[in-house]
Amino acid sequence: MALYHSLHNPDHLDSLDLEILNKRDAFGLPPRSVCNALVECFFNWIAPVFPVVDRYAFMKRYNDPQNPPSILLLQAMIMVAARFHTQCEDRDGYTVSPRAFYKKAKALYDAGYERDPVTIVQAVVLLGAYWEGPDDLTESGIFYWSRLGIALAQELGLYDRESYAALDPSGQGLRKRIWWTLFTRDRSVAAAFGRPLHINLDDCTVEPLEYCDFIECDGLPSQDATDKTRAQFFIEYVRLCQLMDLGLCLRLSSRSTQDTRSAGAAQCELGLSTWLMSCPRELQWKQSHHSFLPAVLSSTFYTIVCQLHLVQAPYCSKESQSSAFHAASMIISILETLQSHGELRYSPPFTICHAVVSFVTLKLQMEASLPSLLHGIWLKLECNLELLEALSRTWPIAKLFLEFFQPMATPDKFNRLLAAAVEKCHERAHGTESNSAASAKRSAPFKRPKVQQVILPQSRIVLQILARETQKRRTALSHSQNTQYTAQDTEAVPFGIIPESSADSDESASAFADPMEDCDPSIILQNLQQIIQIGRLQDAESTV
Repeated sequence: MALYHSLHNPDHLDSLDLEILNKRDAFGLPPRSVCNALVECFFNWIAPVFPVVDRYAFMKRYNDPQNPPSILLLQAMIMVAARFHTQCEDRDGYTVSPRAFYKKAKALYDAGYERDPVTIVQAVVLLGAYWEGPDDLTESGIFYWSRLGIALAQELGLYDRESYAALDPSGQGLRKRIWWTLFTRDRSVAAAFGRPLHINLDDCTVEPLEYCDFIECDGLPSQDATDKTRAQFFIEYVRLCQLMDLGLCLRLSSRSTQDTRSAGAAQCELGLSTWLMSCPRELQWKQSHHSFLPAVLSSTFYTIVCQLHLVQAPYCSKESQSSAFHAASMIISILETLQSHGELRYSPPFTICHAVVSFVTLKLQMEASLPSLLHGIWLKLECNLELLEALSRTWPIAKLFLEFFQPMATPDKFNRLLAAAVEKCHERAHGTESNSAASAKRSAPFKRPKVQQVILPQSRIVLQILARETQKRRTALSHSQNTQYTAQDTEAVPFGIIPESSADSDESASAFADPMEDCDPSIILQNLQQIIQIGRLQDAESTV
């Protein structure tokens, strides 16, 4: 096991700080063979999505025992690679654990061991890719590292092109890649979890990425087609993240109206169409000519299409529903192809969001009246659950979504929906649909929407699930004196306790007999920040 502090004993740390770092094994590295495999895994699978490390400069120092690279950066790189490179487990008697390397890198950062500001930002960006479970959404999780990296980069002036003037081309390219990587993280986190944006492009003068920004220390353009494809991939990925500003981020503003959302969605649709036509042919994914990076890029594209549909619901048009169904089906096809090629486990963390969005989009279309279409949706939902299970082997957080979605896709639910769809077809065939629908509407009793809590069996995370209603009905009911529970009431409920309804016992029994029956799964995209509040409640109770 290599120990780097013997070569780099910084003067700014006292003996107590070094002793604490030694006790935390912050300088400990895997055997050289395992370390080599992890570094190679990082540059093959992670660097294309997180292009924050200059491979030429890093490998030059990595192979120099007298001038090794930053131990903070190396531990962060190993931490991310350990998530993907499962073959190195138990090799040479050494078990690779992402959490162990995360603790080492965090200890080095907290102690202020590294002094180079660019290296610190590089490590912080990579630490933001650590996502083990629900706890990593709270204090020191992906939100913390993402926002910290943006703050440090702004302090260095990476948003201002004037700060690049005195740098050589290689230094300029590295800093631009770091900044735009932070931009993509900011957008993906905001779109997935409803967090506010921290980077406003109107305040930034840094120029867009170009292929020359990916040329490293030797100053010569690479002749490797793989390097060119990786550069083009990240440039196009940044362009897709910029399109999120037009439509998806409108839902983060409390002042946005349905008209502004529709206008933003229309602009985003135009932007997506322009992007699709200008995307290089080698980055356009086809199942018959599968490649990893085009698959990730196309999955991101179709996820944005689905989210555009969800942000307009329930006022979306039939064209939007058809487009969303096609996009969700394409996401599943892409992920299935990745799995068949053994590449799904190398997928970046935002692939989990892609799987979740596709499930939510398809689940919202389960009210289809055609039995054949309903059966097709059902098969895709089953495939989606299998993909989430496969993703959970690499990203344990995917298990939470799997537990949440499984009760929504049971055979009993499918049989009930199929029977209802067949009955509707029968009514249309006999011309009795309108009368039957009107009669059912008159006889249907009023059912007050309730705030329900579902306790997941393994993670014990409580997710707030709201009854599916139209926006007008929810607004009207919020002012009604008959409403028993409000959002404030829900926050006051102790962790893990399901509130009792003050309604009659029959209504209460039916409300909780099947807690997933009338749930709108799109709330997992709109209110996922509730996980953070609940995690903090749990932490507060555990300290009492």
